[in-house]
Amino acid sequence: MKDAKYYDSLPWEVRIERDVRADGSIYYVARHPEFGAVSGPLGTGASPEEALAELKEARRSLIGAMLERGDSIPEPRPVKAAVT
Repeated sequence: MKDAKYYDSLPWEVRIERDVRADGSIYYVARHPEFGAVSGPLGTGASPEEALAELKEARRSLIGAMLERGDSIPEPRPVKAAVT
């Protein structure tokens, strides 16, 4: 059975974007594209590392709730090696 530990061990793709707040300060937004842009976990922070740490906690929380409800959980797609 796939549990929280299983999902935590998967090689999730991470996208981190730099953005600017209305006051001009810079912050970073981290997402896992496997979940989609709107419904997935999100991490924000003053640095990429901070956003990534917040994303990891948000993913764990979301997956825990999804497991409790019996929802389908997306998984990372296998990485294909490029042949040149």
